[in-house]
Amino acid sequence: MGRTVKQDKLNKHTKMSKKVEVAKPEPREKTATRMMDIDLSDFKSHPLWKILVETTMRSPLYPNLAGYYRDKILPQNPDISPKELAGKLSITIGEALVILDANGAY
Repeated sequence: MGRTVKQDKLNKHTKMSKKVEVAKPEPREKTATRMMDIDLSDFKSHPLWKILVETTMRSPLYPNLAGYYRDKILPQNPDISPKELAGKLSITIGEALVILDANGAY
């Protein structure tokens, strides 16, 4: 009998409570960085370049990605673009730029 009374109180409480509608945020447009065009002539002079390099090199995946690029991709395709490298390694263009720069490609 005790359970039925408790359940009745719960049911009564839920029926009496007002439903609150929460406004859903409007969806933002997502842009993939792999599709972005980059002016490679002056990317190193940008104020955020040092931050990008530091962030990329502190990534736990960086040594393996750089090694894979150096050992597997560079011998087969020495003129690979940052977009192509980003696509092959599933990384951002910024990370690809840092890997290419660290290996003397740019």
